[in-house]
Formats: sequence, C-alpha cells, structure tokens
Amino acid sequence: MIVATFSGSKGGTGKTTLAVSVSVVVSALVSTLLVDASAEGGATAYLLGDAPPPYLREDPERSLRRVEAEGLRVFVAVNRGALTNVEAVARAVEGWAARFEFLMLDIPALTDVDAVERYMPLLRLADTVLVVTEPNPASIEASLYTFGGKRVVVALNSPRPYPKTIVDHYARVISGFCRRTLEKGITADYVLIPYDPAVSRLGPSTFKVLNYTSEQFDSAVMRLASLLLRKK
Repeated sequence: MIVATFSGSKGGTGKTTLAVSVSVVVSALVSTLLVDASAEGGATAYLLGDAPPPYLREDPERSLRRVEAEGLRVFVAVNRGALTNVEAVARAVEGWAARFEFLMLDIPALTDVDAVERYMPLLRLADTVLVVTEPNPASIEASLYTFGGKRVVVALNSPRPYPKTIVDHYARVISGFCRRTLEKGITADYVLIPYDPAVSRLGPSTFKVLNYTSEQFDSAVMRLASLLLRKK
C-alpha cells in the first residue's frame, strides 16, 4: 500500500505531523516506511532529529534508517534538500513496495505547475492520496482535487484551534466533495482531526508525548490509519 500526502499549494496544514503520527500508529500493525520527500526534511527531523547523509535526494537506498525507539518499527527515508531526480526516487519507491507493507510518501506543498509536474512520478505510484487540508477557504480551495481514479482520503486537520462552527461548515463542504467523487465511481472518505497541542511537541526525544494526546485525537488518527490500510 502506497499513500502520498497532498496539500496542494498550501503549506502549514500539519501534513507532515499527521504523516508521522499515522506512520507511527501503522508501524505497530505492518512494516512501515515513511519517505521524506520534502526539501525541509520535516519528517526526518520529527523522527530522527539531525540525521546525517546520505539523503533521499542523493542515494535513495542508503537513505533508509530505522527509528530506534521503544515500541516503534518504522523506517524513514531521510532527506534534506530538494529532490533533483524524482524519477530515481520513484524507482526506489517501487522497489521498497515489495519490502514494506505500508509506504507513506510525505510530499511537500506544490506551489506551482512546475512543482506538480516534478512530483508527478511519486503521485502516480500512490494507491491512495491523503489530502490534508485545514478548515479555511484558502486551504480547501488549494487541496480538494481528484487524481484520476485514485482513492482519496481527506483529513480535515486543525493544526491550530478553530471555532467548532467553522470546522462543521468545512466538514460539510468536504462531505459534499466526497459524495460527488463517489458518484464518479472513485472511492473517497474523510476524517476530522481535532486540534491537540501535545502533537506540536513531537520529536525524536519526545515520542512519549503521544501518550498524552486526547482520546479524540487518538481516535481520529486510528480511524485515518484504518482507512489508509483498507484496500479500496
């Protein structure tokens, strides 16, 4: 199962934090690889801190590291810097799909048409696209797309506090998007991810922070993980 994250041109949606959280949860069930395809190396920093090279952009196979933390069985393809040969990374991902049961591709915000084209080889590999969006008009407009016939799971994420009325409004917007997508014969689901201040403190020395997230957050992430593991 290959999942690619997508937030359109909008950064700051909490996409990487959510990709890390889901990967940690899924790794308790199946062999998991989180591929950090962003220039900033956000997923790498969350799970491994200042990881040394070689990085994904230089040598995909040698970029694989296991997260050495109690109870975790997740691997990370570490990265720093922009990918210069996305096709080579895509070939590596195809090989890794035979070794890992679940791959999460953390793709950065695609700020222009050139960026979309550059990362298309990775998006094409995905069985499911995880759209991470916020309850605000700019984020919704930037991210609610379909990807051919690929399955879409939308996470309406609150990386900062939002009024319940606002969240409820955009939940209805996303519900309508999923309904219209289903009418086209494309599988679409959505999950509401509530704001949780503990998640922002996640890091390689603070994995236990996940023991202090709210029941609502934990339940939402578990539901998201369950949807992503489902085969169509």
